[in-house]
Amino acid sequence: MKISDMISMCFGNLFRRKMRSILTVVGVVVGTCAIVVMISLGLGMNLQLENTLAQMGSRLTTISVYNYRYSGMGEGDAAVMDDKAVEQMQNLPGVEVATPIYSPGLQARIYTGKDDRYQMELWDITGMYAKAMPKMGYTLLEGEYPTGPQTEKKKPIYVVVGEYTGYSFQDSKKKFDNYRWPETDENGELKQKPFVDIMNDELILRSNKQDEDDPDSTQFSREIKPVGRVKQDYDKGWETSQGIIMDIEDIKWLEAEYNRVNKIKTSTRNNKGYSNVTVKVATMEDVEPVQEAIKAMGFETNSAEDVRKPMQEQARQQQMFLGGLGGISLLVAAIGITNTMIMSIYERTREIGVMKVLGCKVKNIRSVFLMEAGVIGFVGGIIGVILSYFISFLMNYFNFSFGGDNSGMSMRYMGYYGGGGEQAAAQVSLIPPWLVVAAILFATLIGLISGILPANRAMKISALEAIKHE
Repeated sequence: MKISDMISMCFGNLFRRKMRSILTVVGVVVGTCAIVVMISLGLGMNLQLENTLAQMGSRLTTISVYNYRYSGMGEGDAAVMDDKAVEQMQNLPGVEVATPIYSPGLQARIYTGKDDRYQMELWDITGMYAKAMPKMGYTLLEGEYPTGPQTEKKKPIYVVVGEYTGYSFQDSKKKFDNYRWPETDENGELKQKPFVDIMNDELILRSNKQDEDDPDSTQFSREIKPVGRVKQDYDKGWETSQGIIMDIEDIKWLEAEYNRVNKIKTSTRNNKGYSNVTVKVATMEDVEPVQEAIKAMGFETNSAEDVRKPMQEQARQQQMFLGGLGGISLLVAAIGITNTMIMSIYERTREIGVMKVLGCKVKNIRSVFLMEAGVIGFVGGIIGVILSYFISFLMNYFNFSFGGDNSGMSMRYMGYYGGGGEQAAAQVSLIPPWLVVAAILFATLIGLISGILPANRAMKISALEAIKHE
């Protein structure tokens, strides 16, 4: 039997019982549509997660290390997070830079202008290794980073300032309108300049008196010189807005000097090392092993990986669940195909017998039945994919979400953790080309598999009994 004859016989048999064939195809359409839509929802969830992760930027490769025993809660051989421990973290495979993040116990102001007219409270000051600054993900708007601590105590301390640090200065000669704010117009341009040219004016850091009424209360002062200004990015740290960043040794010297002139005794708390260290690794794959190594040193860690992995696992499980629901629908369609083909065999028993008597090969008879089942699966798959595109369009248009508000809450949490605070616009349902091809091939394969049993049954029918069948 020629292939053209088998194709002609295949479609002739399908059109002979049009309603039954249509209903069987509808079953495949529903199954294919269900599995494509369900998987597309899972892919949409993954896309939203990827967009949120992309917003997090360098936070994905940043590990925060904490020493919760820093305040003296731990006893015995508790790990000390000192410079030696930080160096050990720096030497871990995959680590680009490790640096303490140090905020001093220092009460001081920065003065500039004639008769110290402009003053700034020193609230947001951060110390870290100077060598770490270029690797912290800051965007340098102008200048450069300091190369290390200022060992010459009579010279200015080189610092890096936030984008709007100049707006932190107050005009002490005015009672009203003594602050300027970094407000922008509709074009994003600043409406007014700050009182101070932060990069060029002379800045003097002077400690506050412990007791203004005590004539013996002393102060110390030191000139500071901004050599770089970084762009505001709260994902990188609050200090990028109106803060000051300097080498950790410089900030320790300022704190020690403040304690000396005010006769403040340092507590044993200072012997416990740093409370916070930031570690940046090369890739996301390095985060987990580095975290485990740091935990083995006796410290607690926190990173975006602690949120990212559970969310990805949850998205994977949801995708498998949604795909399973679609698979059940397609399984029901497969049973329908099998039933249709078995019914077709009962109706065409005499025809099968005649074909055998005329010398038609058994494998050709089998091929005809398999071809019919495959065509049902193929046609149903194509229509199902087309219907899936329509449903996907509606879900994206109306912003339908299968997961309710839970997925949104997760995305908002990721944004809060450091992803910019806003969820990136993403498709709820995503149907890539590979899913289209896979769905059609899978539907066709389901049809062929469903037709194996009926086809084998047709092969085993006795030619003599088939001819006698009415």
